Amino acid sequence: VRMMDNVIDNTIYPLPQQEEEAKNKRRMGVGVTGMANCIEAIGHPYGSEGYLQIMETILVALRDVAYTASVSLAVEKGPFPLFDADKYTESKFVKTLPPPLQEDIKNHGIRNSHLLSIAPTGTISMAAGNVSSSIEPVFAYSYERDVYREDGTQTKDKVEDYGVRVLGVTGKRAVGKDCVTVDEHVNVLNKATQFVDSAVSKTCNVGSSITWDEFKEVYMKAWRGGAKGCTTYREGGSKKPLLTSADDPAMDTGGTCEWINGVRSCE
Repeated sequence: VRMMDNVIDNTIYPLPQQEEEAKNKRRMGVGVTGMANCIEAIGHPYGSEGYLQIMETILVALRDVAYTASVSLAVEKGPFPLFDADKYTESKFVKTLPPPLQEDIKNHGIRNSHLLSIAPTGTISMAAGNVSSSIEPVFAYSYERDVYREDGTQTKDKVEDYGVRVLGVTGKRAVGKDCVTVDEHVNVLNKATQFVDSAVSKTCNVGSSITWDEFKEVYMKAWRGGAKGCTTYREGGSKKPLLTSADDPAMDTGGTCEWINGVRSCE
């Protein structure tokens, strides 16, 4: 939190309006990656009740420590310029914090208006040894990824999951194995949303045979659960996948489908 708060002051902003916006609110987005590898190594399959409980423990700890650190910075350097104690402490999210922490914010202010955000972390997770990204499930035990080289050529590189390669985790639930259900995807999204003051990036994978009503229900369940947004990826859609499972040929989409003038056309 201290490091990211310093970034706000040391950034070179393209426009003065951007600098004013950033420094008036001092927003940041502390997040996570490797969640699935971590909790599955403990013994809880992705999306299970035990998985959700441990994820909650992790995110509550992250939330409370981040907010405590920001209060300490407010004591040291002052709260963010737009801070209003009465309005801020009445916000829905702040009311979920432990009462002593709410009291500290009211008495001392807080350095940053927002502190938490679950980003996709796809590239970061690759750089960390191909750990599972963000709060997403493992994509596959191994998969092929398109890689562009410095000389402009493109290759397909096989990448193995960190959980299997390093932690020796077996019996996991990977997207590429069609083991993670849509409901489990949405349950993880909704649970994480409760402990993040900004937003959560989470892709809910759905099969190519999903009906319109089933697809609509994915978004409705996310909305009812308090999610601020929901992303879906449907196999067989018009977008070419970045990753192709090396474990399960069924993940290959084959042809593509798109809507043209209200008519669905597939190749």
